[in-house]
Amino acid sequence: MVFAWGAVVPLVGAQEHWPDLLLGAVFSGTPVGYGAGTVLGGRLADRIPPRRICWAGLGVLAAGFAIAFAAPSGLTFVLAYALLALGVGGGLALTGAVAALAMVLPGRAGTVGGMASSAYAASAILQAPLVSALAPRLGWLGALQVVGTGTAVAAAALLLLMPALPARGRERTGRAGPAVARPVWTGAALALCGATFGSFAMVRLPGEALGGPALVGAVAAALAAGNAGGRLLGGLLADRLGAGRVMVAVYLLELLIAPALLVGVGPAAAIAAGLGAGLAVGGDAGSLSRIGRDAAPGRPNAAFGLVFAGFTAGAFAGPLLGAVVGTPLAWLVTAAPAAAGLALSAGRQAGPGRGPGR
Repeated sequence: MVFAWGAVVPLVGAQEHWPDLLLGAVFSGTPVGYGAGTVLGGRLADRIPPRRICWAGLGVLAAGFAIAFAAPSGLTFVLAYALLALGVGGGLALTGAVAALAMVLPGRAGTVGGMASSAYAASAILQAPLVSALAPRLGWLGALQVVGTGTAVAAAALLLLMPALPARGRERTGRAGPAVARPVWTGAALALCGATFGSFAMVRLPGEALGGPALVGAVAAALAAGNAGGRLLGGLLADRLGAGRVMVAVYLLELLIAPALLVGVGPAAAIAAGLGAGLAVGGDAGSLSRIGRDAAPGRPNAAFGLVFAGFTAGAFAGPLLGAVVGTPLAWLVTAAPAAAGLALSAGRQAGPGRGPGR
């Protein structure tokens, strides 16, 4: 539903006359709420059963949708639709799902994080085209109401089938683990450094492609496919090779793409750049569950929530920073944190079991 907003932005701008800043704020409000939701959900996931967290996320989603759909305005869509429903609700749902998957796939923290995060990103492949198809007939608000309500109902049906797994703390030790350690904050910084470039590319790269609507759509599809695939691949590789190596690959990929976009690229290169940028931001997100578990084994869910908040901070800052600077220089500016992340990674002792560099 986050990406589905892009399908109705032209209609909202034309019919409601919302300024570009307000239309963009609906995008930007989601990462802010998502960061808060993952922090809260991560702390809860080490204490209470994951299904309760998922129900709480769905309840927040429904409440935010109800407010925005009943009283649609710029304010309610930024605060209720983006910040509350898709942000806080989505963050709670992700951490609850990751906590549940970790119980049935123990020892595969990267894999479960990549699976959950990839499913989240891949949902746009269905939802965005559906909103686009319904909007001409039902209006932009009606399309969002139908797809949003259908999504919530489907989620509720799936939750009814979810096993009543116990809380992790009670299952393993009878109490919560030790306090979150300093490596978690390093992990959050690493996640932030890998998110600014890819998030800006998500917003701007399709529009920068010179070649007509078909090329714009192809670049957007490449970004979406890379994002979904990168999340799953990043989680799998984090378990096999270590999350630190995945993050280094993310930084190097972004630092390779940014100079190419600075000088301009042709149609084929634009699609390749979109796929690469999607893989980079997806690989970052997909490896975060592994980073959290390595950084704080006693509180893996709380650590994951904090690390993911670093990612959402980068996803929030990247498009805003790029908009202020403007292209083509913005490609280098939004990729600069990747260079900082590479330096931070090089300065760490990356060994098995040593925090987020594992």
